[in-house]
Amino acid sequence: MKIIQKTAIFFTLSLALFFAFSITTYAQRGEGKHGKHHEERLEKMKEELDLSDAQVEQIKALHEKKREEMKKLRSEAKEENEERRAKMKAHHKEMKAEIDKILTPEQRKKAEALRAEHKDPEKRAEKRLEKLKSELSLTDAQASKVKSALVTKMTKMQALKEAAGEERVNKDERKALHTAFENELKSILSDEQFKKYEEIKAEKKGKHKHKKHKK
Repeated sequence: MKIIQKTAIFFTLSLALFFAFSITTYAQRGEGKHGKHHEERLEKMKEELDLSDAQVEQIKALHEKKREEMKKLRSEAKEENEERRAKMKAHHKEMKAEIDKILTPEQRKKAEALRAEHKDPEKRAEKRLEKLKSELSLTDAQASKVKSALVTKMTKMQALKEAAGEERVNKDERKALHTAFENELKSILSDEQFKKYEEIKAEKKGKHKHKKHKK
């Protein structure tokens, strides 16, 4: 009797693990690769648990049912995300329209120019470069290289923002871009200049934290 109970428990646990692992793998690897993996896993279960053909077919049917349920859940989640993005986009559009009503025609024109400038990596790079030239006393050769690094960073950041839509850019992707830029910057600057850059960055970060704390 105890042997039968142990066998039943083992079978139940193995089946549960099989479904948990298979469904997760499907989500990560895609349907084609998952199908092959599923067949291999099922074949192994058949050997280990001495499953009958009827049991194998039942497990296959159950797995297919669960797979379809997972696909439906992912589809519903995607629809919810798209709906949320649409609402956020409408909210931003409405906010812009309300602000435009408050501004004078001249102010609206200037605001549009600033928005266009903000979306242009080249112009944003030039603006940032002017500050770095003043802070770090860059040579013309250094300024040219720093501008190239800035344009690369800002172009990639713009692409990430466009891909994210109304959502925030992934924190890790943003950090990776910034790290790559600073590594390139370090290769352009002298040790003294880079040290000064880090000191200015730390000072700005401290002021920013202080402002947030006061709020």
